[in-house]
Amino acid sequence: MIEALSFEFMRNALLAGLLASVACGVIGSLVVVNRVVFVAGGISHAAYGGVGLAFFLGLPVLPVTVAFSLGVAAVMAAVTFGRRERADTVVGVL
Repeated sequence: MIEALSFEFMRNALLAGLLASVACGVIGSLVVVNRVVFVAGGISHAAYGGVGLAFFLGLPVLPVTVAFSLGVAAVMAAVTFGRRERADTVVGVL
């Protein structure tokens, strides 16, 4: 097993996996503590709409998906700004 680490791409993959696990752990904890789990799920599912839009219009997938997801997040933020309702309620309505 240790012989696999003699290859540079394996060391890079291991390092990337370790860094991603730390980042996901921190972000996941913040999402749960701030009670925005449904919001995170809603934005990630909105990304599917961005992918579909990119394919439909024949545009590059990644920029369209990122722009679409940021647009959905901006709409959610604008709707919830200054209101008493939790952000999860807005996702249910949208």
